[in-house]
Formats: sequence, structure tokens, C-alpha cells
Amino acid sequence: MAEVAELRTELKQQKAINRELLKRLYGSRSEQMDSNQLLLLLSEDEAKKPIAAETGGHEPEAETRKTRARRTSKLSDSLKSLPTLERVITAPEVLANPDDYRLIGEEVSERLHVSPQSFTLERIRRQTHVKRGDLDGALITPPLEPCLLPGSVLTPSLGAMLLTEKFCYHQPFYRQEWRLRATHGIELRRDLMCSWHNHLAGLLLPLHERIARKMRGSDYLQIDETPIRCLDPGAGKTALGYLWTYRHPHHGVLFDWHNSRANTCLDHVLISEEGSFNGILQSDGLRAYQTFIGRHHQQDITPVSCLAHIRRKFIKARDEHPRLVAWIFHQIGQLYRLEAELKKRDASPGLRWRARRRWSLLRYHHLAKLFKHLRRRRRILPKSPLGEALHYALGQWPHLAPCFEDGRVELDNNLAENAIRPTKLGHNYANMRIMRRCFSNPQPRPRFEIVSLHNHRLSRNRKSLLAGLNRRFFWLGGCIRDNACSFI
Repeated sequence: MAEVAELRTELKQQKAINRELLKRLYGSRSEQMDSNQLLLLLSEDEAKKPIAAETGGHEPEAETRKTRARRTSKLSDSLKSLPTLERVITAPEVLANPDDYRLIGEEVSERLHVSPQSFTLERIRRQTHVKRGDLDGALITPPLEPCLLPGSVLTPSLGAMLLTEKFCYHQPFYRQEWRLRATHGIELRRDLMCSWHNHLAGLLLPLHERIARKMRGSDYLQIDETPIRCLDPGAGKTALGYLWTYRHPHHGVLFDWHNSRANTCLDHVLISEEGSFNGILQSDGLRAYQTFIGRHHQQDITPVSCLAHIRRKFIKARDEHPRLVAWIFHQIGQLYRLEAELKKRDASPGLRWRARRRWSLLRYHHLAKLFKHLRRRRRILPKSPLGEALHYALGQWPHLAPCFEDGRVELDNNLAENAIRPTKLGHNYANMRIMRRCFSNPQPRPRFEIVSLHNHRLSRNRKSLLAGLNRRFFWLGGCIRDNACSFI
């Protein structure tokens, strides 16, 4: 009987692995769930139980009747800030006899025009003069204005355009080379773009250090990391690197590139001789963060976990225990419901702290007791999806306590994760029909990668990206030196 039970357990685990594999290949990756679907899995009494019974008789303002929002066009709203050119059309018969007609109204139509990208060659002539009658006089030539790279046609607008296309719009230099040749007849080689890229990265390095210094001086950071394939010169294949994300509510986002996800990678931004980070560090609970905090025990660093990652672990256990997982999702959904209401009202950190202490703290303790109770049940195997989710939740749940002590702290690390999304095209992008021709006959690609990105939003005036180093910058580049990957 013991052997049969062991085989059943192994079969159940194999089915779970196959189900997860099929979901990753063909299923949706969205974690959003309809609340009505959760209520269908709960009993009728639990579904209709009021929130006041769990919060001591006090209930936040419930949305009894949702007012229907006015339907607006996002396109029309986004066009209001554009320069507008108005053209008035009058009927020919009115123009012939304007005194016989009077204006009673008009019909307004809108059309969107675009000016194609254009390049302008600036030729600077510095005239050389000599004083009349002075045969041995010195030649007078005005000095050349400061430029990014002497002896080159590189300008702030051109450099900003090339790097913005690459890092923000995912256009490698070999595609930009083809497009410039096909549309404008400009022969700008990719090797020249790479050399400009290295030069601009060196100019922007002080900005990276300045942003990192602001991150170290803050008292609350959200950190996450994501794997990205990068070129490995000499190896004949790509290597796996990691883009570490540091997010602050006011200082924006900083990206730092490393070849691994070891805890020592955090020292590059958080530890310095001038001053190290002290404060709240929110992450997904990776062991590297715990090792980093333990290695720098002299620093006052408080770890905070992510509620979204805890919830994500229970998704795999929905098929095994649907009603139990649905109840857990319903309780976590109530926590996020309050956060959404506070965000809608633009609540201050103090108001968020008071609301969490009043409405969410008791639910937080109820879930902690539930996880401990389920962990002691023998029917839930440690290697099952629910057992692994409970093990992860019990390890990370105590680190959510700072969220109820400081209103600035978010319940999850989603804002840091969302900052990573613009840096990746997606796993299925290469499988699209429009991309198959590009990948079937690949071109040699330049050797460079993203290093650092501050706020993925673009500046309207991209010339200021390189023209003024004391202004706010939105990206930093990486460079390749000595035929090897050397990242800032």
C-alpha cells in the first residue's frame, strides 16, 4: 500500500508539471481573476458574509451602486496637447454673397497629420582672417563650439535618436542602418554607431552614479531582477545576464546590469564608502536579498516581502484545492480593494497607514493563522503545489508587517516589475510572422547591451538628453571594451 501511495503521489506531481508546462506554452499569463468566479467556488454563506463581521463591525465604504463612467475616447484626449492647425471652410455661395447669410453653427472634424523624420546637415564655416598690412600677423580663427565628439558628425539630437530607438523601441543598430539607408539615403554604418554608443556611455556615466547616490540616500527601495540574454563575444552563443531594478517613488527607476544574480551585485548600488543604504528594502524574497542583509548586518535594513508573489504561488494549487484557494484569493482581493480605493483618492501615507490598520490588519492576521493551520495538516503534502505555496507564504508573510507600520510601503513589488517590462519584447515576439524572415537569415549584431535606465518615459525634446548633463536623463547606455563585455 505504501508503494501504491507513493506512485499516486508521483503521478499527481507529474500531472501538475505537465499542466504547468501546457499553461506556459498555450495559456494566458495574466494573473487577473474575476471576483464573480471566485465567489462561485465559495459556499453561499461565505460569499454573502459581510466584511463587517471580520473587521469588528466597522466596514469601509462599499461600492453599492457604481456610477457609470462617462465614455471618452483616449485618442481624442491624447490629441488635445498637440499643436493645432485650424482650417475654416465656407460654402462658395456664401463667399459670393456674404451679406445674404448669417452664421448659425459649424461642424468640426479632426484629422491627424504626421511630418516624416527629417535630417539636416549643419555645415560650420570658421573663417580665418589676418590683419591688413601686417604680413607677419597671426591668423585669427574663431574656436569651434563644444561638441560631443570632435571630428564627428555626432550631435545631441542624433545620439539621442539612435539610443532611444535602440533601448526604448528595441531597434538594433543593424536595423537602424538599413532604415536610414532605405528611407534617407544616409550611409551610417553600425560599427560607427557602436563607437558612438561607447562614447556616449562614458559621458553619461556620472548620471548613473548620481542616481545611484540618490538611491543609497533614500530610506525605501523596491528591487527586482530579470534575466536577459546578451551576446558573449568568443563563446559562439548568448549568455544569461540579469538586469537589476531599483525603484524609488520620487527618484524614479535605475537599472544595473550584471552577469549573475548573486547578492554581491547589490553592493554596486547600495554599498559605498560615501554612504550605504539604510531603510526598507522590498523584494520578492529571493535568497540573495536575505544573504545581502545578513552580510551587511551593520546596516539598518528592513526586508519587506511582496504580496503579489505570495498570491502567485497559490495559482498552481487552484485545481487541487479550488474552494480553499478561492477563499484565500478572495481575502487577498479585499486587501487590494482597499489599496485601489486609497489610490483613487490619492491618499497620503498617513491616511493609508490608518486605513490599513483599521480595515486590513485583522484580515492579515486571519490569513497568517490559516497558513499555519494548513501547514500542520497531514493531507497537504510538502511537495504538492499547495504545500509549496504555504511554505513560501509562511516564510514571507511576517515580512509584510512593515506595510501596516508605514503608509509609504506598497503591498507588492509590482511597480518595480512594471518598470522592467519596456526592456523586454516578450518571449513570443520572435515567433510572429513578420519576425521570422529576420531570424531565418540573421545579421551580425553589434555587441552592446542595456546598462541603466532612468524612467522609461521619453523626453519630448530629445536634444536635452545629451545637451545638458545637469538635467533629468532617461536612459544610460552600456559599452563593450577590449573585445569583451564590460558593463557600467
